[in-house]
Amino acid sequence: MTSGDGDHQAATHPHPGRQRLIAGRYQLHDVLGRGGMGTVWRAHDQLLDRPVAAKELHILTHGDEEHRIRVRRAIREARAVARVPHPHVVGVHDLVEYEDRLWIVMELVQGPSLAQSIAGTGLLTPQHTAALGLQLLDALEAVHAAGTLHRDVKPANVLLRPDGSAVLTDFGIAALDDGEFLTTTGELVGSLEFMAPERVMGWEVGPASDLWSLGATLATVCGGQSPFRRPARPATLHAVAYEAPVLTERLGPLRPVVEALLRKTPDDRLSAASARAALRRVAAGEPDAGPLPSATVRVFFPPAGSYDADTMTSGRQPFAQTERHTTSLNSRPQPPRSSTGRRLLWVLAGTAVLAAGVVGGLFLTGTLPLTAGPKTTTTRQVVQSAAGWQPVTGVTVRKGDEVTVRFVSGQWTADYRNMPMAGPAGYDAATDELLDGAKNCKADAKAPFATLLAQLKGQKTFPIHPVGQKVTFRATGNGTLQLGMNDLAGSCSADNKGAMTVRVSVTR
Repeated sequence: MTSGDGDHQAATHPHPGRQRLIAGRYQLHDVLGRGGMGTVWRAHDQLLDRPVAAKELHILTHGDEEHRIRVRRAIREARAVARVPHPHVVGVHDLVEYEDRLWIVMELVQGPSLAQSIAGTGLLTPQHTAALGLQLLDALEAVHAAGTLHRDVKPANVLLRPDGSAVLTDFGIAALDDGEFLTTTGELVGSLEFMAPERVMGWEVGPASDLWSLGATLATVCGGQSPFRRPARPATLHAVAYEAPVLTERLGPLRPVVEALLRKTPDDRLSAASARAALRRVAAGEPDAGPLPSATVRVFFPPAGSYDADTMTSGRQPFAQTERHTTSLNSRPQPPRSSTGRRLLWVLAGTAVLAAGVVGGLFLTGTLPLTAGPKTTTTRQVVQSAAGWQPVTGVTVRKGDEVTVRFVSGQWTADYRNMPMAGPAGYDAATDELLDGAKNCKADAKAPFATLLAQLKGQKTFPIHPVGQKVTFRATGNGTLQLGMNDLAGSCSADNKGAMTVRVSVTR
């Protein structure tokens, strides 16, 4: 079968679509699966004489504004996947309108979903799980580089080819990073137990959210249970937001990798690069995953005598300016910081969870007032590859400020005629050597060509920081933050192409 709608798989029906010809080209055969987003048919492309999968979306192409929003979302699904040619991402061939419905024509993957496979043949070993995890990680990095988030990574949305390799599918709730919010305000779309805490809490999501879902998926197919599944929906939401994952000893050397991917705060999770290195060790049969970055979180403690009777009886926990630093694999999620201050925490009053008017919306009562403390200003900016150093607008940097630059999406190349596209970490060593004759074009001689760079510009000379997926540094003086691609000396950037979107935060 091929579909990410694997939560509600239908039995194969031998003849229901035999008389249906879609768009004068796609002959329907049997039903492969049904789910919330649509019905998937095995079909045949008569024009190109090849088997395909046709996904009939359960939305009309006409109707009220809600329907139009869902149509736009479906179109973006097809476009999002079609622009990611990758062996571990399902191929999209066509998008057609027929009988007032949208149909997405995809590659037909002749194999079960990962969820079906473990249900039929049993759980995977840590080594096998790590090998599949590497494939899915590669797929997600390709998706993120295209400016797309999957947002529903789970075992049912991973298909297995006959050779056992993994294919990421069902981008039905994917969102392109183009500034348009496609879901109804407060709507939670996706599978709750595989949904990252920041999505449950209604905070900003990014590539780290998909990595969290990957960690939950690996834990499920190897350990035999979803780390956050609970008997009731509100309990599952609470577990995702606040509770440590339930992990079994079956995970073996994979366990610390999963724990690090399931850290509540996005900034504390494993990066894709760290996850890849750890998964490679496990896939190779090493007894452990190697050293992993620890998570440093801020724990706020009230000063002596700050508790009052109302606080003690209501169950609310007051926060004050006193900070202590500790290390934890599963810290509570920290809300994103903004120019108006920092939301410290949403506290659950009792076990009250409301889901009114939205699909799985979580509203936590007892929101605490802000206290004085560090102030963070955050902005987004598009960095052009051919524009040299570009000042970041919307933030100022002073001595002592903590500056964080985080890659969001995009790709670029240092020579569009001869060189491939690259992500924020630039080219690998072998590709970088191809441009060795132009090494004087580098602003940072030690970093590869096409690396995303950050630097303060002021009265003194400041160091250049390779950003990669994220970099955080302390400003040693006042200056203007500049960003650019590592190929910007002189007029070297004239043949560069592409751009990247970044998020910049300055904490004072």
